[in-house]
Amino acid sequence: MAQSISGTITNEKNEPVPFVNIFVQQLNSGTSTDDQGKYFLRLDPGIYDIVLSSIGYESQIVKVSIGDQPTIRNYQLASATQELEQVIIKASRRDPAYEIIQKAIEHRDDFFTQITSFRANVYTKATELMEVEPKEKKSKVDVTVEFNSPEGIDDPFDKPTTDDKFKNINMVEIKSTLSYEAPEKYKEERTGYKLYGTKAGLYLPNFSETDFNFYQNLVEMKNLGSSPIISPLSRTSILTYKFKLEETTKQNGIAVHKIRVTPRKSSNSTFEGHIYINDSIWNINKLELTIEKGGLKLYDELTIKLDYNQLADGTWIPYRLEFDYFTKEGRRKSFEGNTLIFYKDFEKNVQFPPKYFNNEVAVTTAEAYKRDSSYWNLERPEPLTIDEKKVISYRDSIELALNDKDYLDSIEARYNKITLGEIIYDGVGWRNTEKKRDLYFGSLLSTIEFEVIGGWRLGPHTSLFKRWESGRLLYTFGHVNIGLKNEDLQWGNSTFFRYNPYYLGDVRLYFGRSFYSVNSFDAYLNQLRISNYILHDHVGFWTRRELFNGFYVSAEAKYSQRQSVEDYDRTTVINQIIDENDPLSFEDYEALITEIRISYTPMQKYMREPNRKIVLGSKFPTFSVGHKKGWPGPLSSDIDFDFLDFSIDQDIILAVFGNSKYKAQVGKFVNTKKLEFIDLKRFRQSDPYLYSDPLNSFQLLDTALNATDYYLEFHHIHHFNGALINNIPLIKKLRFNVVAGVGAMWIKQSDYLHREVFAGVERVFKLGARRRLRIGIYGVAADSNKTPFDKDFKISFDIIDTWKKNWSY
Repeated sequence: MAQSISGTITNEKNEPVPFVNIFVQQLNSGTSTDDQGKYFLRLDPGIYDIVLSSIGYESQIVKVSIGDQPTIRNYQLASATQELEQVIIKASRRDPAYEIIQKAIEHRDDFFTQITSFRANVYTKATELMEVEPKEKKSKVDVTVEFNSPEGIDDPFDKPTTDDKFKNINMVEIKSTLSYEAPEKYKEERTGYKLYGTKAGLYLPNFSETDFNFYQNLVEMKNLGSSPIISPLSRTSILTYKFKLEETTKQNGIAVHKIRVTPRKSSNSTFEGHIYINDSIWNINKLELTIEKGGLKLYDELTIKLDYNQLADGTWIPYRLEFDYFTKEGRRKSFEGNTLIFYKDFEKNVQFPPKYFNNEVAVTTAEAYKRDSSYWNLERPEPLTIDEKKVISYRDSIELALNDKDYLDSIEARYNKITLGEIIYDGVGWRNTEKKRDLYFGSLLSTIEFEVIGGWRLGPHTSLFKRWESGRLLYTFGHVNIGLKNEDLQWGNSTFFRYNPYYLGDVRLYFGRSFYSVNSFDAYLNQLRISNYILHDHVGFWTRRELFNGFYVSAEAKYSQRQSVEDYDRTTVINQIIDENDPLSFEDYEALITEIRISYTPMQKYMREPNRKIVLGSKFPTFSVGHKKGWPGPLSSDIDFDFLDFSIDQDIILAVFGNSKYKAQVGKFVNTKKLEFIDLKRFRQSDPYLYSDPLNSFQLLDTALNATDYYLEFHHIHHFNGALINNIPLIKKLRFNVVAGVGAMWIKQSDYLHREVFAGVERVFKLGARRRLRIGIYGVAADSNKTPFDKDFKISFDIIDTWKKNWSY
């Protein structure tokens, strides 16, 4: 039975020595003294060699015999040098973890750029489990009905079984070869890819999102957090973190110090957990650090585990990276995820050929999707858990069933069965899985619509979706309805076809008869006024394609017959509430308009899959130029104008200081021979209380403006991401983020100059497991050369884009 050994460790002056490392050689483990120099251990009976060590003191090895009774042993340490005795005694009262961290900081430059290039094989495995807590039963009587489907179809009334959780586990395995050259060039070639279930929600980062270098002052958290995190090895980490040495163990003959890392104050830019430092070498052995939801975009909690390994030549490399994340949706549903990245067959100082690295940073081969189970059994660096094995077995059985025609037919029959609920509420669909075709008819409730002009309308709508194995897709939507007040018929169709998924080659054909908003981007209240609408019969064609990386060309041609709505009965409940202007009055006319736009983003990074391209963005701005032409003559077109515009926009990441976005635009009508009111360049009137997209509008523009001559427009917004208020004790706990920006506009023809500044706070609220709502409150001040100084408060609502993992602005 284990017995205790305890005592006190002092120096030559009988002063207690705090935080002495007490290492039991036979066990490769130990403890340390507290701030009073006291220690306590539990050991099985036997004889042990115990090493006593502390910075500034000579180490001792003592032999201790543990019997069947508690043992008390006091020891005295001698100072390493007589000259430093007084200083060392003072320093020793501080946890030795600070000395160890300081040593690691002093040596971090030795490891920051230790490897300038390498190639390695990488294995990635990502899993996510969705857990739903059952509702409390109102009765203790358990009445169940067994349902056995001969086709293996899951019945919604089926009693859950212990294996049902595997339906809620998704998993993916990826095998790739990674090539890297400092400082930021990389390329991944994915040669194996196996998905079990769906990848929605799985954390599958590319290399740039996992290049966590803790030897830097700041650790970038791309797509994970809103701002970089301060490294425990930052040169000023002592001001940010508290450190505590918890134990010292030996690994392969090296003493490894386990140090607890705790933020001195709660912040969105700090870690909490453990970092392990190799003694004498003073580098990172491994770490396990956690970030809570205040510093994360989509998760409630995230833990990063990073293990280093020593190569034969003494170089230390990160070889195992793991992410554990957790998020909760409501009271009953939660998501737990894990992503493991394992590096092996590491080859350093590789000489890559010229132009080997380019803007294509990752590619997935067609063969990657064809790997069988024997391939994965050989490639896995660590064995699967029991649950993961069951997931693979379950998903493989589903995949086999999906290739069975009888099963597919049964699924389709079930989906295509028409119910009363679908007719009334959900809509009716017909699916052909083999041809990847889906036809949908709207429900009865969806046939009821409301228009600003004339009020209620009634009519059906339908859509067709089809996807090909090549990645091409077709989507068409059509509708027809009749106005209950004016008994007028309207219709429309829009058909979209992606003919080249890799180069984003798209075409769209549309036509119909409908009410048209003259300024569709105007203030919300103006969108409810009939003076903003005309009637038009229209037909149009639009196309877009990437000609080379980052260089896009789009073209559109549209023809419309424009008609006033003054002959319509326009009275609705909206007109009775909102102050209304008379409708636009003009003689009907025809308009043929074409528009060509060219945009270019230099150094656009992307990933390539067998049948598509995934754009990752660029650190450079996007440049765009457009020309819109109103044609006189063809198809009896009655207009004649030319409009040119040029714009530049960019997202800039400023590390711990936040991120900025700006957009600048200049434009002019170079021909106004026959320019109608509807075709003027328009500027959105501001809403009374709502804050609108600050990159495309102003917050204190009291009227909708237009321009026919030169105009200049500039917008800028900066999110500090906690940089300003992290040091305010009470405010920081509210998890507010400060935002500020400016806007300016000049219109030559009216000599109108508008300027405004705004600043405010934003807070993110959780709507679901990954849905986030950001609410902001801002103070805005503006003036112009035509209007007096003005100020007001605005409120905004923005929902995060879970695909891009970012906000609208």
